[in-house]
Amino acid sequence: MNKILTILLIFFLVISCKKNNEKKKILFITTNVNEMKNEPNGTYLIELAIPFNKFSEKKFEIDIVSPKGGEIPIYHSGDTTSLVKAVIKSELFQNKTKNSLKPTEINPKEYLGIIIPGGYGQFWDTHKDVDILRVISEIYDNGGIIGTIGHGTATLIDVKLNSGEYLVKNKTMTSFPTWNEKNIMKQSDYGKLLPYDMETELKKRGANLKVYNHERKINYEIVDSENRLITASFANSGKFVADEVLNLINRKE
Repeated sequence: MNKILTILLIFFLVISCKKNNEKKKILFITTNVNEMKNEPNGTYLIELAIPFNKFSEKKFEIDIVSPKGGEIPIYHSGDTTSLVKAVIKSELFQNKTKNSLKPTEINPKEYLGIIIPGGYGQFWDTHKDVDILRVISEIYDNGGIIGTIGHGTATLIDVKLNSGEYLVKNKTMTSFPTWNEKNIMKQSDYGKLLPYDMETELKKRGANLKVYNHERKINYEIVDSENRLITASFANSGKFVADEVLNLINRKE
């Protein structure tokens, strides 16, 4: 009996050590497009820096991927919070943003989840890059969790799963509102510079889209926990998205 108990104890210790040694990795998907109508563009700073900091605090290994790899363009890097200023000066942030990986360098099986910060470039490169779409699909099919912020949700539009269905089909989600684009977003010439309307395309692909309601202030942050998808309409929701992705990861472990 003692021999059996010893064997069982060793077995559970080995399993426990293996679990503790597993890498906790998160993947950020970013754009290489650095301008729109001669104005600086790329990934919107706070949508990247805030969740980056959150996962760094939780001791996750962070990778950044972009269609071409290398240094990624980041805009709105001027006046911001003391936290963001500290993050962008950190050696880790500097290294990762100057040396993003190409999608062919990514092993989807290594990642627990994906964060897609916004930036108008996502409308042109990430959402049409077949290797980026493959990486997203494989991470999700492997049980990964996805969080998107603002215009970053555009990257999901053409992602198809192994089943052949669009990833967004039947998912409860939100996105940057068309109403806001057309009324306040001077940078996109109020939506006229964009190649498509994100709300329209998500609905075409079967998303259960909840559009932000200005009067009631609802539908700007949505967690579809059953389908492992967290989406937020606006740039200031980076912490919310990161926290909710972490919550779902912790529930799985």
